[in-house]
Amino acid sequence: MTALRRPSPARDDAPKAEAGGDKGVDSEETGQYGLPGGPRRVAAALLFRRAGHQPGARTFLARQHTPHPFHMTRPFHFPDDPPGMATLYLQSSSGGLYGDDDLTLDIWAEAGAAAQITTQASTIVHAARGGVTRQTVRLRADSGALLEYLPDPVILFPGADIAARVEARVAPGAVAMLSDSFLAHDPDGADARFLRFENAIVIHRGAVVEDGWAEDGAAAPTLVDRMRLAGACWPGRGTAVQDFRCHGAFFLVNPPDGARAVEAMRAALLAVEQSGTDSGGTGGESRAYSAVEHMPGRGIVAARFLTRDGALLSRMLNEVAAAARLAVTGWPPARRPK
Repeated sequence: MTALRRPSPARDDAPKAEAGGDKGVDSEETGQYGLPGGPRRVAAALLFRRAGHQPGARTFLARQHTPHPFHMTRPFHFPDDPPGMATLYLQSSSGGLYGDDDLTLDIWAEAGAAAQITTQASTIVHAARGGVTRQTVRLRADSGALLEYLPDPVILFPGADIAARVEARVAPGAVAMLSDSFLAHDPDGADARFLRFENAIVIHRGAVVEDGWAEDGAAAPTLVDRMRLAGACWPGRGTAVQDFRCHGAFFLVNPPDGARAVEAMRAALLAVEQSGTDSGGTGGESRAYSAVEHMPGRGIVAARFLTRDGALLSRMLNEVAAAARLAVTGWPPARRPK
C-alpha cells in the first residue's frame, strides 16, 4: 500500500483544500480507473492540521486527494465540540460499493489536530457479480491529536462480497476512536444472502515514522480483530438469532483514563438496551445486547453490540461514541445533522 506523504509547500494551501483543492483521478499510485474486466483501484488521502500552536486553534484540511468515487463536504466547526475540532462528511458519488471496487483512504491527523470523519449515510455494498469489493481505511494520529473515524453502518445487499480493513496508527499522547458496523438487507424481502463479509481492524500504538507507514519491519500490532462471515451461514428466518442481524463495534485507543471511559460507555449502552425493549421498559424482551471490554495493558477499550434493527444500531453507535468523547475530552459531541 502507498503511504500518505507530507505535502510539499507548494500544495499546502488550506483555503484551496477546503474549497475542493487537490483532487485527481488517475496517477501511478492509484492505477487506471474503470478498466473493463479488472478492478478499479482508487486511492484517496486527507490530511488535517492545526492552524497555529495556540490552544483551541482551528483544525483545517491541509490536503485532500479525493478522486471519483470519493466525495466530501468542506469541514464544519460546531460550537459545542472541543475547541478547533473539524468535522468532515465522506460521501460517495457512485451510489455504493461494487464488485470491481478496490478503494483505499488515508486519513492523517497531525500533532495537535482534532477531527471527526463520518459519513452522510450508510454505504450499500451491491452484488459483487463475480468480483470482490475491497475497501481499506488507514488512520494516523500524531502526538496530541484527536482522531475520530465514525462511519455509518455498511448495508450488505444480496450477492455482496466484501473484504474490508481499517488500520490505525496512534502515537503516544494521541487519542483515536473508530467504529465498524454492518447489517444485511434484501430490498426484495426474499431473505437472499450476501456472499461474504470479511473484515479486519488492526491497531498499532507507539511511535509513527515521519514519512508515513513503514510496513517492512514494523512492530507487531497492538490489536488485531478479524471477522469472516459466509452468507450461507448467516442467520435466516426461523433461527434463534434471526432478529439480531445488526452488528456494531467501537474502539477507543489511548484514553487518558480507561476506567472512566469504560464506566461511561457501559452506562450509555445499557441505557439504550433498556429503552430498546419491546415493552419500552426493563421488563420486556431486549432488542439489543452489548458488552464493553477494557484492555489496560494495550491502552484500548472495545465495545460490541447486536441489535434487531438499523435505527437502534445507529443509536448505540452514536451513544457509545458520545460517552467516549465526554470521558476523554470533557466535551459532549455536538449533534451531527444527517
